[in-house]
Parts: sequence; structure tokens; C-alpha cells
Amino acid sequence: MHLKISNVGKIESATIEINGMTVIAGENNAGKSTIGKTLFSVFNSMNNMDEKITQERKNRASSIINRTLQGKISHNVINASLRRRNINTVTRVLSETIMDYWNSETKQKSEELIREQIEKNSLFDNQQDMEEFVYECAEKLEELFTISDKKVMTEVITRWFNRVFEDQISPLKDEKMESEVELIIKDKKVLFTFSENVCTDWDSEINILHQAFYIDNPFVLDYLTSYLGTPRITEAHLIKYLINEQEDIYDNIFDAVVAKDKLNEIYKILEEVIEGDIETNQNGEYYFKSNKDIKPLNIVNLSTGLKSFALIKRLLEVGAIKEKDVLILDEPEVHLHPEWQLLYAKLIVLLQREFDLSMIITTHSPYFLDAIDVFSTKYNGSIKPHYYLAENVGNTSLLHDVSDNIDAIYKKLSDPMQMLENLRYNS
Repeated sequence: MHLKISNVGKIESATIEINGMTVIAGENNAGKSTIGKTLFSVFNSMNNMDEKITQERKNRASSIINRTLQGKISHNVINASLRRRNINTVTRVLSETIMDYWNSETKQKSEELIREQIEKNSLFDNQQDMEEFVYECAEKLEELFTISDKKVMTEVITRWFNRVFEDQISPLKDEKMESEVELIIKDKKVLFTFSENVCTDWDSEINILHQAFYIDNPFVLDYLTSYLGTPRITEAHLIKYLINEQEDIYDNIFDAVVAKDKLNEIYKILEEVIEGDIETNQNGEYYFKSNKDIKPLNIVNLSTGLKSFALIKRLLEVGAIKEKDVLILDEPEVHLHPEWQLLYAKLIVLLQREFDLSMIITTHSPYFLDAIDVFSTKYNGSIKPHYYLAENVGNTSLLHDVSDNIDAIYKKLSDPMQMLENLRYNS
């Protein structure tokens, strides 16, 4: 998989290979996070989109039918409960019929189709009310179904990117410049074009079925049990899976079982750090129940380092992470002691191997970088991570592939220590 970026934020041009683990290191404000955010936006804007648009169109059609019915027959049925049941039944049947009609080659007028279904259910007492409903409903539904999937998808892409990038997709040096994002998977591609932070065109040869998770803040766990304001889109997406509020207890059950069966080594690492589980009480509040302590600890009061591990453990326990998903970790070592940085590196290397994940990791830590390199060699053999060095050049950022020379990254990370040594020597 290759990600190509042109004129997005501070990045003028970059091509990143993402097969297994990709590590990006370098200066602050050099576009490292832009790579992960772009990949996250591409995957989640395109994820299973045909089905999502179809379902949203069906939901909208049901809403149109239901509201129009309520406005036309409320006076015809005295019993409110019976009226509501009749409206809901007709809404369901008619919306299914309408979806089938618009997905077929039938040339029958939508007014005739609606009238036919309404007459079967004898909802109206007089012909005038029925004809008014048929005309009004058909007009609104035809307007809905003449909106192309392409237009809807373009709006979806714009919304995803703008929420992730806070309306700053276009290059900072000139917002009127055209931006391009291209994702290539097995010689097939997705291509997005933006102008002034709006998606102006897109084309896709790929049906993206995998999720992308973006993790840059262990405090996202606090949202599970407290009100902290509105989370960012990357956090809101993650929270949905952490909470795992499923309608059916069987949802994701096989994914959770598979995770527990095949990840014994990973759970041993987690148990070295976090001996316990995240639980919820009858009020919907989340706590960490330690194997050592009698009283559970409010998740908010869990140390930041523990939250980093607890977050991964929770995603595994609920079966959220699946094979070939995308995991983006933005400076995960920030809140970790060097010893835990090594454990975390071992954890994600094993996670990548077991789930065949595509991972992007940004880091400033030589400990963490070295640990990824060592554990990748130990557990993945000849399959080495790809390494990139991000640097600021004037007002733009450049990313260099240094996979064959990661010493360039170590030098960049060690330069500040050398500066201190020089100051000490000269003082």
C-alpha cells in the first residue's frame, strides 16, 4: 500500500509505503501527523460507503414517508396508538418498495407505486387527502433519489477530511492551490482532489472494507465516564468502539474470541503492566478493576501510562481490531517511562504480526525507535519496518525514506543531546 500526498497542510509532496509497520520520526511541526490523519480520513470516508449511502437514503425515505403521513391522516384515526401503528407499518412497507423501485429498471411512475401501496392499507377516508399525500410524497422522494451517490460521497469525503484536519486540508502557503491524496493498493487506487478545503473530485477502484483507528491521546478513555466537552472526530470514532454499545450481545463475539485465543503473548505483556479490566457499573460509569485492589478505580484516575495500555487492551477485548485493519499511533511513547516504551513497542510489533495490520507510528524517542527495530527483527524476521525522516524546509515539510539508513533518524534525535554537551563543555 502506498499513500501519495500533494499540497496537504505543510506537506508539499510525499510518498509513503505502508506495508506492515511504517515509522515516521523527525522535527516537530514537520507533517508527521498529517500522514496518519490523511490515511485515517481516506479509510473511514470510503469504508463500506456504498452500503452506508444506501442505508442513509433508505432512512431518509422512511422519514419523508412517515412525516408526510402524519401530516395527512392524523385526523382520520381517532385512536392514537392505532394511528401510530398504521403509520409505522405503511412507512416500513412503502420505504422497502420505494428502494426496490429505484434500484430496478422499472419505469412505473412513483405516484402510481405509492398510490398502489396506500390503497392496499386503506389509510385514507377520502380521496383528496390520499391524492395530496401521493403527490407530495412522490415529489419529495423523487428529489431524494435524483441526488447521485457521487455527490453524496463527495460531501462525505469533504466532511471527514475537514473534521479531521479542522478545515485546513489545503496548503498553508496558498489555500487556492489544488491538493491531491492518492492511495494505491495492489495496483488499484483511490484519488481525491481538494480545492480550498473542499473535495472537488474523487475516483475509486477499491472497495475499502477495513477500519482505521487513530490513537494520539490516552485521555480518550476519560470520555467513557465523564463529560469533557466534544471529542475530536478521531477520538469520537475510537470511543464508539471502546464503549462497544451493541444491540446484540453476540455482535463481534467471534472477533473477540479469536483475539483472546491467538494473542496469549500479547496478553502476557499487557498483564505485566495492567493487571485488571475496564468494567462498567449500572449507571454506565467506567472503572478499572484491579486484580490487587478491592475497590475499583474510576477510569479518569488511572495513570496516563496505564491508560495507554488499557486502551489497546479494551480494543482487543471487545473485538474491535480485526485482521488487516489500519492502526495509526501518533507519538504513543509520550506518557511512557523508557521501560514501558520498550514493552509498548513489543506489544504493537506482536499486534501487527498477529492481525497483519498496516501501522503508521510517529515518534521522537530513540528508546522507542530502537525497540521497534529490535522487536521487528526478533518477531518478524526479514520483514522490516519502513522508516521516514520528516524535516522542515522553509515553509514546507519533506519526508525522506531512510529505511536503509535509520542512523539518520538517530542522529536527528541525538542532536539536542550533543547541543547540551557542547554547552556544558563551553560553559
